[in-house]
Amino acid sequence: MQELFRSIVHYNRPNDSKMRLISAGICILVVNITGYLLNNYTINALGSLGVFTFLHYSPAEKNRIMKRLVFVGICIIISHLLGMISTLSIWLPPLMIGFIAFTSRLLFRLFKIDKPGDIFAILVAAVGSTNPIPLKEIPTMSLYVIFGVVLSIIMGYITLKVEGMPKQSLGFNPNIRSRIENDPRVMVDSFYYAGALFFASYINIALGMDSYSWVVVSCSAILQGNTLLQILSRNFQRIIGTIGGLLTAVLLLSIPMSALTKITIVVIFYMIVEYYMPRNYSIGIFFVTNMVLLQMTISAPHIWPELLKARLLGIVVGSVLGVLAAWLQYQFYHFYSQAVINERTYDEDLFSYEDEEN
Repeated sequence: MQELFRSIVHYNRPNDSKMRLISAGICILVVNITGYLLNNYTINALGSLGVFTFLHYSPAEKNRIMKRLVFVGICIIISHLLGMISTLSIWLPPLMIGFIAFTSRLLFRLFKIDKPGDIFAILVAAVGSTNPIPLKEIPTMSLYVIFGVVLSIIMGYITLKVEGMPKQSLGFNPNIRSRIENDPRVMVDSFYYAGALFFASYINIALGMDSYSWVVVSCSAILQGNTLLQILSRNFQRIIGTIGGLLTAVLLLSIPMSALTKITIVVIFYMIVEYYMPRNYSIGIFFVTNMVLLQMTISAPHIWPELLKARLLGIVVGSVLGVLAAWLQYQFYHFYSQAVINERTYDEDLFSYEDEEN
């Protein structure tokens, strides 16, 4: 218990750069100002999804930075597109979420695209699957997301030039089979992850929250942890940060303010989130909650009471589902490993044949 408490209050000190924070702020500012000037707040909402691409900018990747951004950007565009297509039938969203969860977890793990991992692919897919969109409008919606993705890649390139990063390698060798052979557990993890999010998507619908994606996203966010301790820690941090953020959001959203003022605050909060998320998850989630609610109320300022209730319920339910899924997965791994050791469930004749061959 003490170790869990220490992990919750621990404050990391990553080797971060101010330029990355400035570039992230520029990305979200350009997207929101574009929507404001064109009086089209759909650009604000969907362009912001594309800007999540920039959050995968990592100086530690050195010559893989641009490859990483392009890979994530393509995944975000495709995931959002598939999410929108799934709204054509009431039965499709959970199936599509499960498919995207399996594919994204598999690819992100095999190609070592971690921190923050595939969470944004799931987020944009879940957002795309929440509100039915006429088929003829899907290309336009995708263009708004592409706008945010392209902007992120451009700002990523500018940032790495300013920071003096080495020449970028864009070569790509899929070699999926050999990667899986080197990390066979990734297949099991991907299937289990897909099953958990498939179930979370159905729970989201059953709770009448199909207009929001927070149950699915929270479940996915919790399952990004690499160990059970990290997952439990993220669960408590996410709930604590959300509750604190909702309390301040009540005060913030009750103050009448113009769309331009909200955009300014969103940009500031976005940069603060970028600073605190790798340092302390609960503080990051605190500002994320305020930022998301402000962003969603730019075009509809009177819906904030409904948003507060939906976000709290979605975060709590999704986080609990994520922890339960993680705990069950670890139990299954333990039981299976004991079965293999104690009962020798593998084929002994096969192994003796291989020994003779060698």
